Amino acid sequence: MVLQLSQFEKAELFKQNPATMSDGGWQSLLIKLQTQTNRHTGRIYLTLKDLERIRRYAFGYGNGGWENRLTAIFARSLGQNLSGQNINSTTRILVDA
Repeated sequence: MVLQLSQFEKAELFKQNPATMSDGGWQSLLIKLQTQTNRHTGRIYLTLKDLERIRRYAFGYGNGGWENRLTAIFARSLGQNLSGQNINSTTRILVDA
């Protein structure tokens, strides 16, 4: 699946310092997602495994900084529960692979 991130969503994603890749699960997830994002266009490629990890990190470990960042980045496209189940014709999905 390819999503089109807004400028705000892209900025939220790229707040994470790439040097934190080895610091833990959510840091490595955000850095991985950065590598799957075109900085110029804001297009991001997500696999089903990425979707599962995004949702798990957003909701499975309480509420705080990284959870809020994930919802800020993906709630518009994937729905408030980040499952992708709320995707409709107004969602900015470019390709559903």
